[in-house]
Amino acid sequence: MVSTKPDNPEREQRILDAASELIVRQGYDKITMSDVAEAAGVGRGIVYLHFESKEKLFEALLIREITHYGQTWQMYLETDPRAGTIGGIFRGVLYAIHSRPLMTAIARRDKRVLGSYLRKPDGLLYSLQSSSVGVDLIKALQEAGTVRQDIDPAVASHILDMLSYGQLTIGDIKSPDTFPPYEIVMETIADMMDRLLTPEDGGNGEAGKAVLRKISEAAGAQFEQMKQAKEMNEGQKS
Repeated sequence: MVSTKPDNPEREQRILDAASELIVRQGYDKITMSDVAEAAGVGRGIVYLHFESKEKLFEALLIREITHYGQTWQMYLETDPRAGTIGGIFRGVLYAIHSRPLMTAIARRDKRVLGSYLRKPDGLLYSLQSSSVGVDLIKALQEAGTVRQDIDPAVASHILDMLSYGQLTIGDIKSPDTFPPYEIVMETIADMMDRLLTPEDGGNGEAGKAVLRKISEAAGAQFEQMKQAKEMNEGQKS
């Protein structure tokens, strides 16, 4: 069957932008395609021309958000001279996540925002791992000379995850009005991490960047495989 999807990328992005704002504000379960059409300033039928269902629209949004996150992180890795340290990794990941509200909700696995899609067994989020400074990454950075050898990788990974998710969820228990500026918080935590975990000789930041490039490439390839597998599975169903 020949696709009838219109070749209008600017309008498609406008629809996605409108959907993103609505989902963050109201949650996936509460919005309708009519809501998206009204917010985007187009007819409901136009939205369906681009996306055959609310689920397909949301999955296009997820792909866009995760792709943007990867691009933001990659740019940070290549432009910030401190990106190869453990504190730099933490800062870069949190900046990339924090740059877009929907990406923050994805990283948090926010039930209010992501709703029933979060539990969908064949959904894009179901098999996608949460953002984590994993044990294998800590070990690789130790081998590269970026992290101290006497640190237990499992303990370091757990503490870094606690800090990451604490930063992402602190708004649930404290008013954002009381927060110090985000940039200052990130810089302070990154500095504390580097002071604690970096070898006394300063470590090898460039070797750390090489480790991150390899991990980033593997994660990107895995995400592409996941998308292709989902598309193939849906093609078999239709």
